[in-house]
Amino acid sequence: MKVGILSDTHGNIPVTAAAVLVFDKAGVEAVFHCGDIGSYDVLTALTVLQVQVHVVLGNGDLFSGDWKFFPNDVGIHLYGCFGDIDLGGYRFALLHSDDGRAVNRAVDSGDYDFVLTGHSHEFHDFMVGNTRCINPGTAGRGPPNTCVVLDLESGGLKRFEL
Repeated sequence: MKVGILSDTHGNIPVTAAAVLVFDKAGVEAVFHCGDIGSYDVLTALTVLQVQVHVVLGNGDLFSGDWKFFPNDVGIHLYGCFGDIDLGGYRFALLHSDDGRAVNRAVDSGDYDFVLTGHSHEFHDFMVGNTRCINPGTAGRGPPNTCVVLDLESGGLKRFEL
């Protein structure tokens, strides 16, 4: 199973559309958005993929709309500021990382196979114990604008510039 990961779109629709093309071509079966969505149009663009889309709010989203009213029948799963998701036999923590203590708790708990974050606009991929920590970089405030595709079976991670 392949999953697409992006963050910090900040309402940038053309870059979100480019990520959708990357994810479609890669055959992802789910998408994770690590916050700072920026507009409802970003989520609408992601529904084109017709896969599960798991989303958390970032610090930039907290005052920019009433996100709880985004329709949940279109494949968008909105978790607030922290998502705890079981998918493909793996457990994911999904958060923006503007709250460093929440990130540390998730990583240090050892409860998660993956901790997916955003906020810094900088790509990273590293291990802490048995937990893989991934930040796909920014998909709206580049350059470069980036997203990643993670192959859960092989563990391969590919970074794409948008």
